[in-house]
Amino acid sequence: MNCRPNSPLKLLLAAVPVVAIAVACILHSSTSGSRYSSILRDPPSASQNHRRLRLVNLIKDPKTVIPRETQLVQNADTPQFGVLLTCSDGFFDLWLNWLIFFERLKIPDLPVYLFAEDDVTHARCVELQDQSRESEYRADVTCLPWDFVFEKKEGSESLEAFSYNEMGYKLMMTHRPTVVNRLLEMGRHIIFSDADVVWLKNPLAHIQQVFMNIDPIVHILGQFDKKRICPGFTVYRACPEVIKFIDMWQDDLSKGDPSKNQVPFNNVLDVAMSSGIPVPDHNGNTTVKKITAAFLPNELFPNGKVYFEKMTDAEREGALVVHNNYIIGYDEKIDRFKNFDLWAL
Repeated sequence: MNCRPNSPLKLLLAAVPVVAIAVACILHSSTSGSRYSSILRDPPSASQNHRRLRLVNLIKDPKTVIPRETQLVQNADTPQFGVLLTCSDGFFDLWLNWLIFFERLKIPDLPVYLFAEDDVTHARCVELQDQSRESEYRADVTCLPWDFVFEKKEGSESLEAFSYNEMGYKLMMTHRPTVVNRLLEMGRHIIFSDADVVWLKNPLAHIQQVFMNIDPIVHILGQFDKKRICPGFTVYRACPEVIKFIDMWQDDLSKGDPSKNQVPFNNVLDVAMSSGIPVPDHNGNTTVKKITAAFLPNELFPNGKVYFEKMTDAEREGALVVHNNYIIGYDEKIDRFKNFDLWAL
């Protein structure tokens, strides 16, 4: 989740008016932590398997419903968005913190997809559907099991839960572009958010304005990180060019250190913006197309260094989304959230 800057990349800055929707961010009750204690600490029991199956059955078989060669693209005049997070068991409390802040905003018609990187996470996500939470408003959350995208080995009952910086966690990082593409192929623009992100106010108005532009059409919108894009908070347009770009990012990511996903992301983006990438159509023909990328304004979508170290209290009031990166260590992330009243558990 920690994003590191690399060589400079010239990106198009989105020059569009900003509409910040003021949504009150209510402080969470200090007594609410007990509501989540069983989900955070206790592994799911065998008796909870029926709950897991219930949620899995709500997800149609992607192999028959969303074939790889089918690319459904939304009308640019009426973009529909979804939010994607991925989570392993070691990060479940960060995901839950994200969800609580998200639900406070009560954003209509914005589904959330959580890709469970292990079976323990999936079971806890299902259990969460039956738990009382601070807000009466419930986000439209779909928990995607591992086999939504990948095939499990026959007879496998569970996947090991990895914590931050373990090799298993780094390997799972290589799968995230594939999950993004799976949802893009369904025709919905995707806002990818790391779990160490907090949504303070509704960012959708700003994102929609950028995506409504037709000259130029913005394909990828990402958090500013020293003239590079941080993949930890990125918006992807559902179109063949972006799907091909993510395929190339996936290929490049698999060749190096999977924990350093920002480097291959921006390397491939350099090529896609300057020279273009080969994009196949449904007839088997290939056309070279360029991608346009834009930065999200730093004052509205600050990274961890900007928000926690450089902004004044008044400037923080204007932030829409904050990313708790530029810090090493899982516990350190949580402590920093707590110090700035951004921890709801």
